[in-house]
Amino acid sequence: MEKLKSFSQYMQQLARRNSISNVFTDFLEMSVCALSLGAMESRYLEIVSRYDKNEVNLLADALAAMVLEMDDNGEGLRDILGDFFMEHISHGHNGQFFTPEPICEMMARMTNPTESDSRILDCACGSGRILMAAAKINRNASFYGADVDRNCAMMCVINQCLNGMLGEVAWMNSLSNEFFAAWQIRLHPTGGIPYIVPITEAESLIVLKLPEQKVAPIKAPVPEFADVLAELIESVPVKTQQLLLNF
Repeated sequence: MEKLKSFSQYMQQLARRNSISNVFTDFLEMSVCALSLGAMESRYLEIVSRYDKNEVNLLADALAAMVLEMDDNGEGLRDILGDFFMEHISHGHNGQFFTPEPICEMMARMTNPTESDSRILDCACGSGRILMAAAKINRNASFYGADVDRNCAMMCVINQCLNGMLGEVAWMNSLSNEFFAAWQIRLHPTGGIPYIVPITEAESLIVLKLPEQKVAPIKAPVPEFADVLAELIESVPVKTQQLLLNF
């Protein structure tokens, strides 16, 4: 059996016929579909149909390589996807240089989410580095991330799922509260393994549920017809007034 290459090598090999950006986005979405345990099978088949048999095998090898590199000799919580994204996709576009891991770990220690029911939210999560840093302190917390970039949201949900971090990731604009899609990471009721569940805006725990504001209609006083007619008569010249009354 051929020795596995690095995740980066497989991605670049796949990019010979397609752009590296398109390949990476497809890889992310196919991974989300695969981790949904059949809930997104039709979408998976739609994406995989764009690739020939050899490329499909390369995509599978890329997934295996990514999981092994993320394992980091049993330590886990290594952001392989974020590193690749910055180096080959974003190149810092829109400021997409993710927070260095030592700073993420410092911020997590300052937050110190040690309580068993801790909930950690990052409203501009990128690939989920700060959430993964918090998981090093308390893997039993609930983790919530949101990002306006779809690739970032998918990287974050994959990182959370493969590291057993339960919670939710939303593809949304945290400033305007505009919602596009979201996924929850849950434990499967039979196998007890983490898996991804696509959810709606109504099911999201991240998107802000604004209260409905019922504004009572303003009722202006309606003048009586006789009063309006009298006012109109007084405001017109005499000659026109005679014509109006005769008419």
